[in-house]
Amino acid sequence: MTVTEPTTSARTLVLTETVDRLSTATSPAQVTEIVAAAVRALTGADGATFVLREDDQCFYADENAITPLWKGSRFPLTACVSGWSMLHRQTVVIADIYDDDRVPHDAYRPTFVSSLCMAPIRSSDPIGALGAYWAESHVPEPEVVRHLEVLANSTAVALENLELRGAIARRSAERDQEAARADELDAAMHSLVHDLRGPLGAMMGFSELVADGTATDVTSAAAYAHSALGAGQRMSDQIDRMLSIYRLSTEPLHIEPLDLSAVAEGIAADLRVQGRARNATIEIEPAIRVAADPALVHLLLSNLFDNAVKYTSTSDEAAIRLRSLGSDGAFHTLEVSDNGVGFDAPEPDSVFRPLTRLHSAEEFPGTGLGLASVARIVALHGGAVSARGEKGIGAAFTFSLPAAS
Repeated sequence: MTVTEPTTSARTLVLTETVDRLSTATSPAQVTEIVAAAVRALTGADGATFVLREDDQCFYADENAITPLWKGSRFPLTACVSGWSMLHRQTVVIADIYDDDRVPHDAYRPTFVSSLCMAPIRSSDPIGALGAYWAESHVPEPEVVRHLEVLANSTAVALENLELRGAIARRSAERDQEAARADELDAAMHSLVHDLRGPLGAMMGFSELVADGTATDVTSAAAYAHSALGAGQRMSDQIDRMLSIYRLSTEPLHIEPLDLSAVAEGIAADLRVQGRARNATIEIEPAIRVAADPALVHLLLSNLFDNAVKYTSTSDEAAIRLRSLGSDGAFHTLEVSDNGVGFDAPEPDSVFRPLTRLHSAEEFPGTGLGLASVARIVALHGGAVSARGEKGIGAAFTFSLPAAS
């Protein structure tokens, strides 16, 4: 049987329409489907494959053929004709596949293929190859081969455009994130400056009283000095907590299997030794296991427990609880709850913004940075965090961390 090849005008029309369709393709899958169909229309072949290079392997990404070929399969570059075409950066025409040592005959025997033509995608540095196959022995005309090579070059441009478009989209998203972080940092720094003026003013005021002789005895001077030191310590704590939040994003994570319950028990024990949780019952569900950075998880739980202890300090029967809400296989969802003063916020998750306070510093002293640190740590692990509260009833903070395998 003689193979009828498309006319020059037909091939030109195929190329024109294909290039037009490739210009609007939005995914690699669209490109492979469009091109595989175009190879058959362009060459009059009985089948076509779209092969992509993956390191030292050929991945048969798509096909358009009278019967199945190798879609989804992977072969070593050195074990197939598409690999030979990529490695040697040249088009291959084989009239009889069983009379050429470059063809893996066992892979071809289940197929209809008798002849083939393979052109590299981007000849200067191939990223793939286009294959045309015939059921009857056939050698395509040089002009047909040349048109296949033109299609291969157009395919390379389409793939590169997709890659560039993706890079631009990623960079745009990164810029948006950077802008959001910059806005957040700018707002936080303005709040920080405002908050630091309080302890700074106290330090200067008490120091001035000592310096100008207002303190008439040692006891008064010591009291003023002690107050100045306390204000200085509050300022130092505020600065340290702010810096800790923004350092979190720059340190690499060290993920390892972790007994979260054991970490929580250690923190609870420290709180009891310090006398801060003297009147609180701390209940920790045993054997909660996650995959996370130990140091960051310790900081996360410390902040949540510190909050719970602080806001239950006025309760006669304070209760703090860490429990598991379950796992979806990828992430473990957990909750730290308390029966403290709670909070009432139109947007509960606003508590995770730096320097946000739902109670005055006179009621409950603090930096307003602990929960922001919690949110940042959870985000670094790919999880989610949320809060809910009710005044006079208590508060609960839910967060997810990668589940231990």
